[in-house]
Amino acid sequence: MPKKDTANKVKPHTEAKLQFYTRYLERYLEILLRAGPVEKINIYDMFCGEGVYSDGKTGSAVRAVDAIWKAESSNERCKPINLHLNDLDGRKIDKLRACLDSRMSEDKKFRISYSSYEAFSLLAELSNLFEKQDRKVRNLVFIDPYGYKAIQRDVLEGILINGKTEVIIFLPIEQMYRFRNKTIDEVVEKSYQPLKEFVGQFDLDVSSISSEKEFIQAFTQALAFSKTLFTTSYAIKNHTGHYYGMFFITPNLLGLEKIIEVKWGLDSQQGEEFSGHNQNDFFLESEKKNSLEKQLEQFLQGSSKTNIELYGFVLSLGFLPKHANEIFRRWQNGSVLDVYDLVKNKAARKGAFKLNYKDSQSGKPLFKFSLN
Repeated sequence: MPKKDTANKVKPHTEAKLQFYTRYLERYLEILLRAGPVEKINIYDMFCGEGVYSDGKTGSAVRAVDAIWKAESSNERCKPINLHLNDLDGRKIDKLRACLDSRMSEDKKFRISYSSYEAFSLLAELSNLFEKQDRKVRNLVFIDPYGYKAIQRDVLEGILINGKTEVIIFLPIEQMYRFRNKTIDEVVEKSYQPLKEFVGQFDLDVSSISSEKEFIQAFTQALAFSKTLFTTSYAIKNHTGHYYGMFFITPNLLGLEKIIEVKWGLDSQQGEEFSGHNQNDFFLESEKKNSLEKQLEQFLQGSSKTNIELYGFVLSLGFLPKHANEIFRRWQNGSVLDVYDLVKNKAARKGAFKLNYKDSQSGKPLFKFSLN
């Protein structure tokens, strides 16, 4: 069913959602337009809406157009970019088309297409297309459903299995968490059946989940599909203190690193949450970074680790290489950490750690880290 027009204005949590999507889209395009192996980029907004809210602020479709235009204008290498906008409500598509037609010009080289299909039926068809795509094609799919009932695990897995697709999903966690216990019995009331099916699809143990944040974490882990993909999430708190969740899925560590950059750009203290009043809080930032130090110490305890292992580990915790580098420099100055250059067979240059995507993809470890 089409979404009811209950959100006619861009509320703070809606703005947080849109910023998460568009900031990543900007980074995504910047990287892919420069990447030699990539020749074509497809972006899909599966629940695009009509483009502009009643307060005049723009939605995901219009912001995507602006982000693509900005990327094309600032990059000398021009590659085909296709933006596909879908919404089951054909009236919204008509309004969106009229809105975007007035914004387009001959200077814009990318292509926009439209459709009015049930989103996951369309995604099921796209999974077949993605499977046959050339390896030089990349896809980004934005799924902002009208609730959670449309989500289908097998379809998600189908569009991700090709290794060329990334997905961003927005979900109303507060609603799902509130009624989670209604899904435990084998037979449930009809109104709770969709949630029971959702919980069952992703094997969520709702009996062990005791907060909305824990629900977000559990679903994030489920989206890794038995750890074959990389996932992360961003919690968005509304004015009532309840949460929505942004979820990101990628087959690529570079994609994970870039979305973590977005998270820290939106929440400079902890890189994990929009609360509506994020302010500079030195205690929160220190506490978060102290947790990384403890986990790094535990990870290195008893055995050495390579730069490749550490790069993936740091990202899996929701941190960036710069956060680990800061700790490693301090450890080196205190003679706590040894870094050995495996290529030159000697101690590595002080302050060099090689925690980055390029060196991680070489397949050959360059440095070995161990605690004294």
